[in-house]
Amino acid sequence: MKHWMGIILAVAIILTGIAAFWLTRPLFAQTVYSGVRVANIEVAGKSRDEVAQMLSVWQKDQVGRPILLTYGSATFRIEPEHIDYSIDAEATADAAWQVGREGSWWQRLKKISDVQVEGWSTPLKIRYNENKLDTVLEQLQENINKPPRNATLSLHTGGIVSEVEGQEIDVAALKKLMLSAVNRSETNTIILPVKPVYPEITAEELAKNGIKELVAVYTTVFNTEDANRTANVKLSAQKINGKLLYPGQVFSYNDTVGPREKSQGFKEAMEIINGEFVPGIGGGVCQVSSTLYNAVLLAGLNIVERTNHSKPLAYVPLGRDATVAYNTLDFKFANNSSAPVMIMAEAEGNKLNVGIFGQRALDKNIDIVTVDQQVIQPATIKKADPSLPPGENKVEKPGKPGYSVTVIRIIRDNNGTELKREVLSRDKYAPDNTVIKTGPAPKPVQAETKRTKDTDKPFDAGSMQ
Repeated sequence: MKHWMGIILAVAIILTGIAAFWLTRPLFAQTVYSGVRVANIEVAGKSRDEVAQMLSVWQKDQVGRPILLTYGSATFRIEPEHIDYSIDAEATADAAWQVGREGSWWQRLKKISDVQVEGWSTPLKIRYNENKLDTVLEQLQENINKPPRNATLSLHTGGIVSEVEGQEIDVAALKKLMLSAVNRSETNTIILPVKPVYPEITAEELAKNGIKELVAVYTTVFNTEDANRTANVKLSAQKINGKLLYPGQVFSYNDTVGPREKSQGFKEAMEIINGEFVPGIGGGVCQVSSTLYNAVLLAGLNIVERTNHSKPLAYVPLGRDATVAYNTLDFKFANNSSAPVMIMAEAEGNKLNVGIFGQRALDKNIDIVTVDQQVIQPATIKKADPSLPPGENKVEKPGKPGYSVTVIRIIRDNNGTELKREVLSRDKYAPDNTVIKTGPAPKPVQAETKRTKDTDKPFDAGSMQ
């Protein structure tokens, strides 16, 4: 009996070993497991090196295929070389090889079984230049993106101009779609994911807030023959146009207009820097800030920050300008009224119109008056110029006077009774000094001397008596 028990036990052990061997045999396979694909390519039954070689051959055709992006009737083509795109065959082969080879032996067996039944697609390991891809997407956005337009009020009709919805590419979604397309051995055509961008201010909101009438408007004139400066004036006006301020809110010109850079659309034009007119990016933006300043004064709103220019300007009276410089000098005002106000600005022909819409106080009239204007005479600066003839002077730069002024705001009722008088500013504008070139000092004239001859009549002391 004991003999048979030993035989049975031995047979059981052998059968268990055989079963275990057959069950675990897949764990020792030297090829990719059944059901594994790479970009819709069957790679099961191949060694890791065979998969890498297969992908290296396959990518020669795949990598050369462009990605096509469509939007409406437009098609945009992205060539692989535009973004330094390539497939990492070795890394992809490693990923395919690792399927079913991670975890404990029973976890591996379950994974191998699941993959055989359900299949497994290993994504391609790709390489591309992230910066170049971002550059390509930025170019796409320039063609597709449209900023929304807020509902506004017309300076001409006084009526409401309805808002316009904008649109922009969903960049994050587009990147995912592009990577997904690359992982399919199909035509890489993608419909651009474009999402709406809603305006901040709607016609309904304007009507609800009661912004219905023109409170104040101011107009200045500019030279349209200066194309760059005109472009800067128009761009700045567009940026402040439609700006809505609720009671208590403070408007910042710099925050609204943004940095004056070429990348933002600004051009080179003359501007005042250190008291001199020199070329600079954004010349002309101060005309918009100055025109806005005057409209704000006439609307009775509070000035928070304002600085005059160092030199007088032609487009506004003395003391009525507001200079700005990004990150340095700003123009700010507060909506101290009880209702929302909206800025409207437009440049038409050679005129810049800036208006403040809101609820006008019908029982008040506002005057802006300049007082105590004083002239500051220019000094004369002489510069030696050895190239001029001796004693000659030449005016290199004629001088211009400077000024000091005080500006006040007077508020009266409809009967002319003064309700309030406030000093807005005391400003100084530096003169332009006269510069004169002077030549060398003239050489001194030497007097002639005469010698007395022996034949001359001798001095007679007696004749002095």
